[in-house]
Amino acid sequence: MKKRNRIISLLFVAFFACSLSVFAGGETDFVDEYKISSKVDFEPGKTFQKSWEITYGESKRPVEVLLKETRRGDEYIVRTKYFEVKYVSSKKGFGARSMDSSDLIVPESLNNQVINEDKLANQKTILMSQVDRERALALIADFLPELVNEQYQNILN
Repeated sequence: MKKRNRIISLLFVAFFACSLSVFAGGETDFVDEYKISSKVDFEPGKTFQKSWEITYGESKRPVEVLLKETRRGDEYIVRTKYFEVKYVSSKKGFGARSMDSSDLIVPESLNNQVINEDKLANQKTILMSQVDRERALALIADFLPELVNEQYQNILN
């Protein structure tokens, strides 16, 4: 009888452990709904003239977007603690670019792990014309999740 109770107890523990590992390994779907808002505490300076935050779903970690006006057009620096990338709007069009190593705040090795270089190359030209700021922000919010490698999507949600 004791042997049977031990086996039943062992099976119960095994099933419980398996159910926990399945539950812990479950992936949550990326929420692609977003909200764009002006950053309240931003002080314009020589480098950046305006700032916004993009929040995906109910995330507590918004993505920061900084506007840098240049002679060639507008650069939108997209930054989190895990990656940085920029989108450029000029007479040649609108698209994504990697950040210059000298401008990166995030360690380059981490940035390279999070950003998918192939998808970045695919987004080099999203539109063949210059876009206004409102449209640029919407395009950034729409296309940014594609740049983040799948295993790092939780950075945005």
